[in-house]
Amino acid sequence: MIFYFSATGNSKYVAERIAEATDDRLISLRDAIRSRSYRYDVGREERVGFVAPVYFCGLPSILQFFLEKLELRGYEDQYVYVVLTCGKVTGDAASQLGKQLKRRGILLSAQFGIPMVDNYVPAFRMPGREEADEVLDRAEEYIDEARRAIRAKGIGDYNRCQGAVPGILTAGHILYAHGRSTKPFVVTDQCISCGLCQEICPCGAIALSGGRPQWRKPQCVQCMGCLHRCPAEAIRWKRAGEDRGRYVNPRVDL
Repeated sequence: MIFYFSATGNSKYVAERIAEATDDRLISLRDAIRSRSYRYDVGREERVGFVAPVYFCGLPSILQFFLEKLELRGYEDQYVYVVLTCGKVTGDAASQLGKQLKRRGILLSAQFGIPMVDNYVPAFRMPGREEADEVLDRAEEYIDEARRAIRAKGIGDYNRCQGAVPGILTAGHILYAHGRSTKPFVVTDQCISCGLCQEICPCGAIALSGGRPQWRKPQCVQCMGCLHRCPAEAIRWKRAGEDRGRYVNPRVDL
C-alpha cells in the first residue's frame, strides 16, 4: 500500500508511477483522515510506502497527524519506505518520519528524494509550462531509480536531495510548525463560488459563506492547493505579488 498526500499533483504523480511498478494500492491521506480510517491490514509480503512533499525541510502537518494515529495490523517488519518530493532539498524530513514510525513500532527500510516544482508561492515564482516540464523531465530519473529499488525492496538511503547538512536545514521547520497562519489568504471578486477550495482543503479550514470561501481555522497545512487550483485564480496570498503565477502538475489528474 502507498499512503500519499498531494496538493498540486507532484506527490500523487510519483505515487501513481510507483504503484504502476509495484501493483500496490494507493491511499490518499486527505480521504483517509476525512473518513477517520487509520487501521490497515498489511500482508506479509506487502510493501508500505509514504509519498509526500517536504515543507520547510520537514514533514507536512497532515502526515504527522496521520502517523500519530496509524495502525498497521499484521506488521512484522515488512518493507517500509518514504519518498519525499521537494523543490531542491528534503533536509532531515525522512528522519522525522522514521522517528514517528518507530514510536508506532514500525521501522523505515528506505528513503528517496525527488526534486520537482516547488509550489510555495509566498516564497517563489512559479515556472511557466515549458520550464516546469523541464523540471519534471529531470525528475523522471529519480522516479525511475526509486521504482526499481522499491520493487526490489532495496534497503538504505537512496536520497540524493537531503542537502549538505540535513539536520541544520530542518531547523527551519520550526517556522512551519508554529506558523501556517491562514490570515494571508485573500479572495478577490473573481471568485465564482464553485466550492472547489472547500472540497480539496485537507484539514477542513475553508467553508463557503455567502458563496465565498472563509478560512475558519487560524492554521492550515499550507499546502497551497486552494490557491493553485482555484479555476478563477481568485485566491491569493496577500504578501505575494500576482506575478508569482500558479502551478498544478500537468501529468496527473487531480
